[in-house]
Amino acid sequence: MYVDGTSFGPLFTGPQNWGLLFKPWMMCHNGKMQSPIDITPDRLLFDPNMRPIYVDRISVMSEMVNTGQMPRIRIGNSLNKPSANLTGGPLHGYKYRIQRIDIHVGRGDINGSEHTIDGRRFPIEIQLLAYNIDLYNDFTSASHSPHGIAAISVLVDYGDKTNEELLKLTMASAGIMYKGQRVELIELEPWRLLPYTRNIVSYEGSMTSPGCHETVTWIIINQPIHITSEDVSETVETKIKLSNVEDQKKSVDKLQMAKWGTIMQTTNKSEEPQFLAPNRRAVQELRSRLIRTNIRHLIKEKNECKIALPKVTYRSNNKQSSESRHEMPQVYSKKADDNNLIFL
Repeated sequence: MYVDGTSFGPLFTGPQNWGLLFKPWMMCHNGKMQSPIDITPDRLLFDPNMRPIYVDRISVMSEMVNTGQMPRIRIGNSLNKPSANLTGGPLHGYKYRIQRIDIHVGRGDINGSEHTIDGRRFPIEIQLLAYNIDLYNDFTSASHSPHGIAAISVLVDYGDKTNEELLKLTMASAGIMYKGQRVELIELEPWRLLPYTRNIVSYEGSMTSPGCHETVTWIIINQPIHITSEDVSETVETKIKLSNVEDQKKSVDKLQMAKWGTIMQTTNKSEEPQFLAPNRRAVQELRSRLIRTNIRHLIKEKNECKIALPKVTYRSNNKQSSESRHEMPQVYSKKADDNNLIFL
């Protein structure tokens, strides 16, 4: 795990030392635009021109791997099975391709989200990381460069029903209990991990893992998705494909514990158990950065300063659409969903 000074692998001793022990990680210690942050409503600046985020509405090739620091989903890209792209929002007209999905989880009573909302931490945070394909050839180059990375943060809270796409990942997590294990994911649809709201907040920040490059436009969605406590801890029947040193793509059928908090940092049962969770970086200083939002009702209107807003129309969600992009629609059930908003 690497939370609040605990270990990060065998050589390093926590995020507070990343920039001190390894020169390429100096930004982790010296950077002024680091992530994650605590987002408080009184720091939000309303941006009437901020558009919704669009995500390609397609399935992708992917695998989930236990890196020893986090459960990570690696997204493939080929002519026959391209990766999904992001556009809109605060991305200045650029197109970003989703490269990976990082998952930050808690354990027991300790919640796992990296970003906090007015001091509140959520059980899980899902981060969809994408690189600018208009300017850069690959994720690595983009991560070191201006306007290189876009990161969508989806916060996960407990609820009565688990998000269907998150349920796929939860079941698959049974196959990555130890570092180095990996599971092939069939027909993953990243856009289904996003809640149905167009309201977002955004700020300029950094990667939350070494070397903390300050090249990330963060987009936090103003509504969590949900997972039930039963889906976090209950025994479920899964069919998984393992891909590690001992078992190269060996298909197995067995009962597994689909429980995020039990994923190990160690490589096998014979080692002394070290749990991966909670795998979060501490909240960083906001300093003078702006946090922009398109959530109008958070901003108190003053008679002497009224903003003329553009008229916005939305696609209907009642019928299946043939369009390939997913816009998080603004229309939702107020009785059902307003109580679940992150920023009220």
